[in-house]
Formats: sequence, structure tokens, C-alpha cells
Amino acid sequence: MSKGSRGSYPKGIAKRKEILDSALHIIAEDGFNHTTLAKISQAVGISEAGVLHYFHSLDDLLVEVLRERDMQDVDTFSGAAVPSTEILDTIIDEDWDPVKIVSDLTKKNMMTPGLVELYAHMSVKASDPGNPAHAYFTERGSFERKFVGHLVERYSQLHGDSLSASPEHVARIIQALLDGLQIQWLLDNSVDMEAVATEAFSMLNVSLKGNTQEEQ
Repeated sequence: MSKGSRGSYPKGIAKRKEILDSALHIIAEDGFNHTTLAKISQAVGISEAGVLHYFHSLDDLLVEVLRERDMQDVDTFSGAAVPSTEILDTIIDEDWDPVKIVSDLTKKNMMTPGLVELYAHMSVKASDPGNPAHAYFTERGSFERKFVGHLVERYSQLHGDSLSASPEHVARIIQALLDGLQIQWLLDNSVDMEAVATEAFSMLNVSLKGNTQEEQ
């Protein structure tokens, strides 16, 4: 639960989780632009004011929906609600395929366009330091780069490859690619986001492996 969130007692925590799960489901099914506070309140059986009692604002609720989605994705990927680089080390071996991971994640996003819309919408609001999205995207970006950077470094070690760029820079490139690709897909759903992402990461993978071969 976010610091300062309403509903710190067991019933409040349960209701807050119900609101988040319902909002996530509605946005995923109906799309962000067709989701209203009224729909969410009806789904959980309380008034609109009652929904916001558990959050500081509507934007706070939407940011927490994104956090909930992230937690579910991490749990699916690593089998742990609270990820760590140590957990990643236990599941990465020479047969671990980062391209497949990206492909699977992109495919999942294509099945829930409403959540992609929500992410894009809140990323614009993140430019305002006073909006809860600012802290979320700042923290998420730092977290992503740390983990992706660690994955890149670990992967290169396992395959004996040298990196032509720092793990953090590679992580930023990957981050920019995925975020930018999502915007293109929202503008034109005919874009096969999974295929483009898979091809791009396959090229990056070959490039990383090619460094050692060229040096030899």
C-alpha cells in the first residue's frame, strides 16, 4: 500500500485491493477511454466518493492500478511478488532467452490495450512533479534500468560477450524502444508490436554476441 493511503485496517485493505483489481479489469476489458469512476464504483458496490476515500485522487487510483499491473507481471516473470537481482540470478542460465521474454510481455500488452492507453496517458502527466504519476514513473524507470541492466550484464557474462555500451545505456535503449513502440501501436493498431519488438531484440542480441566474435 502506498504511504498515506486510506483504509489501513484489514477491511479497508481488502476493499482497496478489490477496487484496484476491479479498475484493472475494467480498463483492460473496456479500454482506458471508456472507463469511468462510476463503472468502478458500481463494480465494487460503493459510491464514487467511497472509491476515492481509499485514494488521494483519481490520478492516485490510476497510478496504483499501474503498480498493481507491474506487480502481477513481476510475479508471473520471477515467481516472486518482491523481485530482486538475486532472484533473477537463480532463473538465468545459458538457455535463458531474453528475446522470448520481451516477445511474451509485448504479446500480453497487445491483449490489454486499455492498460497500454492508461500507461501512455499517465506518462504524459508524469512531467508534472506534483502529480502522483511523476513519482511512479521516476521510480519505475530507475527500477527497470537496474533490473534490465543486470540482466544484460549477466547474460553477456554467461555467453562470454563483451558489451559495447554500459548495461545502463543498453537498458535505456530497451526502455525507449518499448515505450516508443507502444505509442506507435496506439496510433496504428495494425503495427505488429510483438513482431517488431522481437526483431529488434534479436538484432540487439546478435550485436552483443558479435562483439566477442569480431575481437577474436
